[in-house]
Amino acid sequence: MPFCISCGQENPDVAKFCLACGSPMATAPAAAPAPAPAPVETRVEERRLVTAVFTDIVGSTASAEALDPEDVRARLAPYYVEARRELELHGGSVAKFIGDAVVALFGAPTSHEDDEERAVRAAIAVTKAIEELNATDDWLNLNIRTGINTGEAIVVIGSNPGEEIGEAAGDVMNTAARIQGGAPINGIVVGELTYQRTKHAIEYREAEPVVAKGKTEPVPIWEVVNAREAPTRRETRRGTLVGREEELAKLLGLWEQVMGERLPGTATVVGSPGIGKSRLLEEVGARTADVGTMLWGRCLPYGEGITYWAVAEIMKGSAGILQSEETAEISTKLGALLEEIGRGNLDELRTMAAAASNILGVSTTPRGTYSATEITQAELHWGLRRILQLLAKKRPLLLVFEDLHWAEPTLIEFIRFLVEDEADTPLLVVASARPELVESMPELLRERERRVAIELEPLTTEVGRALLVELLGEIALTDSAAADALLQNTGGNPLFLEETIQMLSDQGVVDSTGWHLKEGQAVPVPTSLQSLIGSRLDQLMHPERRVAQHASVVGSTFWPGAVAHLQDETATTADVELLQRIDVLERRDLVREHEQSSVAGEREYGFKHIIIRDVAYGRMPKGRRAQLHLRFGDWVEDLPALDEFVEIVAYHLEQACRLTREIARATIEPPIERAVRALSHAGERAEAREGMREADRFYARALEIVESDSEAALELRLRRATVLIVLGKAQDALELLEPIADQAQAAGRLDLRCEALLTLALVDHRQGRATEAQKRLDEAHKLAVQVGDRRRQIRAAFSLASVKGDLRVQGHLRAGFLLYNKGELAAAEEQLERCSSLAAELGSSRMEALATFLLGLIKYLRGDLEDAERLGEQARGWLERTGDTYIQIQNLVALAQYGLARDDANLAEERLREALPLALGEGSWLAGDIYRFLTEALLRQGRVDDAAELVEFAARGVPEDQPQMRAFVLLAEGSLAAAKGEPALVGDRYDEALELLEQLDLRIDLSVARISYGRALRELGDLDGAREQLERARDACIPMGAIGLAAEVERELSLVGSRAG
Repeated sequence: MPFCISCGQENPDVAKFCLACGSPMATAPAAAPAPAPAPVETRVEERRLVTAVFTDIVGSTASAEALDPEDVRARLAPYYVEARRELELHGGSVAKFIGDAVVALFGAPTSHEDDEERAVRAAIAVTKAIEELNATDDWLNLNIRTGINTGEAIVVIGSNPGEEIGEAAGDVMNTAARIQGGAPINGIVVGELTYQRTKHAIEYREAEPVVAKGKTEPVPIWEVVNAREAPTRRETRRGTLVGREEELAKLLGLWEQVMGERLPGTATVVGSPGIGKSRLLEEVGARTADVGTMLWGRCLPYGEGITYWAVAEIMKGSAGILQSEETAEISTKLGALLEEIGRGNLDELRTMAAAASNILGVSTTPRGTYSATEITQAELHWGLRRILQLLAKKRPLLLVFEDLHWAEPTLIEFIRFLVEDEADTPLLVVASARPELVESMPELLRERERRVAIELEPLTTEVGRALLVELLGEIALTDSAAADALLQNTGGNPLFLEETIQMLSDQGVVDSTGWHLKEGQAVPVPTSLQSLIGSRLDQLMHPERRVAQHASVVGSTFWPGAVAHLQDETATTADVELLQRIDVLERRDLVREHEQSSVAGEREYGFKHIIIRDVAYGRMPKGRRAQLHLRFGDWVEDLPALDEFVEIVAYHLEQACRLTREIARATIEPPIERAVRALSHAGERAEAREGMREADRFYARALEIVESDSEAALELRLRRATVLIVLGKAQDALELLEPIADQAQAAGRLDLRCEALLTLALVDHRQGRATEAQKRLDEAHKLAVQVGDRRRQIRAAFSLASVKGDLRVQGHLRAGFLLYNKGELAAAEEQLERCSSLAAELGSSRMEALATFLLGLIKYLRGDLEDAERLGEQARGWLERTGDTYIQIQNLVALAQYGLARDDANLAEERLREALPLALGEGSWLAGDIYRFLTEALLRQGRVDDAAELVEFAARGVPEDQPQMRAFVLLAEGSLAAAKGEPALVGDRYDEALELLEQLDLRIDLSVARISYGRALRELGDLDGAREQLERARDACIPMGAIGLAAEVERELSLVGSRAG
């Protein structure tokens, strides 16, 4: 087949003009053939979305039986010629002739924006051509059927644009062959995807589904009726930056308000890909540059992994830190930033330094003063927010979070936290996102004070024409039928318009001199962005296309060194040839170089749009993708500060595992062990900063790829169960834990069985099943002795202590807790003070918070209410930052008790209502504790009906296996009965509650219950009964050292005496 000497496009023998560029075809002299290009990987495999056309002659077998072979050939020859001519004229490629069947592909080797429509129109043309053949020679008597189907296939194509296609494999090919049998004679039927993509241009009628061999269900088909003369453009909903005066004014108005009031604000800009979100925000940045600082952070599309990437980019931007800088350089720059914004409060500075260091992957704060690895999520968020607040105080700050639809929930929580505190802070947070955000987080689009939401709409024709002037540089070029068609078909999306103009420019269809179209020739505008980008990629020579595909594996941002390593795993840097090929991609406007690189010594590039990356990525076979993900993981692991990149490494190794499992014959072994190790490490890092939701997702992802019956799976389920407990999902944790103990026993892993029992005991304890917890702890203790020092993985029940020194802190804490439960308050206070002091030395805010909470409770019991309140509030702040829900609930209940002691029932109610949803989420006995004190707070306010409603609700939710919760709810019922004047019910409820508390050996709770019982009996007039309960409470309080409770008893006894007087 001849090639066009102008553009190189292959053409059929009958073509007099090139089908691609329209130039006259000419044959080069035989004596001077064009030199053959140097071979470059001449045949490659790619995944392509193709439309397969399968045309077969009806009744050919019977006809051939009665004909001489030469006559058979003579009959088929014109059919082959006409079929090939029409198929290729419409841009298809004939893949093969099989007997009397013709198989053609649209979408490979070169894709077009309207391949499905081209395929159907080509089939119509072939049918008409056969009719014309029959009309001119009735001896031929040819009748055909055609089936057309669209789907993904692996195709083997040549290196260069327009080169002939080789093999094609995939269900799309088989289905096209099967459904053609369902077509009427000289008819055409299409599959569902072809129908969906062409129904705007082709008239169809639904046909009877085809029962195809090998298909589990009948295949739906549609019969072609006719092609519409004027194709109907698909409906689109797109938008752009041009003509955004109203949106720009809205954002600038919010900025002025934020600066004027010096209070934080938020804006959310939502729109489809390519609608102009980034350009709008860039304009805002340009308009505010004189008075403020704009910092950008990207939410990467790595699924669940790069939680704080956007915040880290913002932090690096503020400190001038390169992503690949060594720890010392990062610490130096971070230290300089902190000195610039520093405050005199050393505790505050320590938290800020630890937060910034942690998020930048540095193990210690500047100058190595404190560890940055043992920071809770709440502390992390607080420290990061404080840094940004102080930066904003020095100079108004505009933070951009790009692609928020990819953000992890934890990042959303941080952004909300960032703008909650209405400090003297001129800080504007702007987030851009795709429309998916509207469904997943609609609250972000609700406007209120200093919060705006903008949904970008498509361009109008007038505004689109203005953008076209900017793109073409000549007003005259936009005043033409071609320009009108272009604006119509791009549907108001600026990226559609830009990409189309770039494609037409690449093809020489338009330049500064005008449109180079033949009369009546339509502007070849793609009807979908994916097809448009695919058609642009097909204009690249193979080496450049290969670079684009390898870069797509790295991600939306890539570095030449990484691409070089993917192309040759021995390469460590990019050579001149690779950089030249990237320059070609940049000139084709597929990628652009970033002004700054986050990897020292590397130029950094990004795909112009993520969808460009997605198209390039999707074309590679899955087996090849898996190899490249694995190879990129190796490249990342060689970068400095690897800990910062662990989530990226985990993502790429995980992708390699998933891809190899999706195909039957992978070329590599899935790197399951490495992927699980990386995901586990990422989970551990999240746990270390109390990012429990992130940790849960990492462990869940690891469990999806690890062998379910392996020891690694047992360890992961155990880790995940521990995290679920902290998240308050005790029932989910139990479902994971209960089988582990037996499975670990069968596997001979006594250490895992021991740890599973300890964790189960923790759940039992929190849900009030003390007996079961004790049994598990007894067995766990025996196993721990048996295992010895072989495995040091046994975590204690109430802490995340490790061998780094926290065990001493935990020892004092547990001793204090046990002494408290025994009623030895003085000894407990001594242990807890030691715990608090040692925790402060080690910088463990969590352990210090736990000790402080218990110290406050002891101070209250011993009569120092003022100190108890101070310690409780101090612990409250810490616990909110560390996120320890279990202790946070108990501290809020304690603060409520202090409020009741001061006769401030309103404050007590406030604290208890804050604690109740946390307790219900935790699923523990603590809800019962809240019910009893909340009932008392409501009754003190005279709200008997509210108390009755609460008690009724509480009674319905008491599990049978939680006696402690049952006891507390009984106390609430007894208090309510007293308020209603029901003495029989009071005695019944209090007596049962006291019996349960005695069985549980909860001495302090028992004393508090007797005081409440005595008060209730006094109010009912049973003074003897009241005196008995109060005296028993006093007898218990004095040996315990509960001076405060004893004093309360004396006050109640005084009231009994006064009434008896």
